Amino acid sequence: MSEVTFAKSYLATLDKRPIKLPADHAADPRKYPNQSPFTLPRQTHPYPKPSGPTPSQLAQTRTITATLKPMRSTSSSESIKLPNIALDATIHDLKREYAQQSGLPIEKIKLLLNKKPAADLKTLKELGVEGDVDFGVMVMGGAGGAAGVAGSARSPSPAVEEKTSSVPQPAAATGEDKMDVDSGPGSEKAQAEAEHNGTDPAEETARSILQTEEFWADLKGFLAQRLRDQGQSEKLSALFREAWGKR
Repeated sequence: MSEVTFAKSYLATLDKRPIKLPADHAADPRKYPNQSPFTLPRQTHPYPKPSGPTPSQLAQTRTITATLKPMRSTSSSESIKLPNIALDATIHDLKREYAQQSGLPIEKIKLLLNKKPAADLKTLKELGVEGDVDFGVMVMGGAGGAAGVAGSARSPSPAVEEKTSSVPQPAAATGEDKMDVDSGPGSEKAQAEAEHNGTDPAEETARSILQTEEFWADLKGFLAQRLRDQGQSEKLSALFREAWGKR
């Protein structure tokens, strides 16, 4: 019998058997038989514990020598060697040792490893140090630069003083080239003359403005803009001017 024939006969036999559970059957959990919880047996051969010192213990026991070299070598700056430094020592510990031996404030000291700044909370092991290492020391800030800046701010240079003194004074202070404010139709002089003649100063000013060609040119332009007709604007401006002239 081939496999296909056997599979067909097996499926036909299953189809002939009656279905015991309907499709919408829901089991009642209260009818389940009680079962005791299954507990895994205790391991007879536990995993062996690692013997020997831990990595942290090895870092504490292994020591190196750290050499701190100033970036700017002067007569007073010298390289300082710190022996017996553990690999779990931090950069801040090295800075404190250097500050005690050099006399510099610790907040102005910056250590560089491979020309890159090293964070204070990093340990030598975290920085990849495995043997003797050299650090560069950079001193941040300085009192000389700040004093120089303050002195330059307090005392201006002679060139600046000379430039300031050579600035020309305004005409009102020197008493030269006074503006002539007694000219024009709306000036105080014109108003005094109009009052002396018995006329209104405002009327005298309006009359003087109406006598100018600029006023009539502005009127013509205004009418042309509002009416959008150049011919009508010229006729109206001429009519207004003629009516004003007959007053």
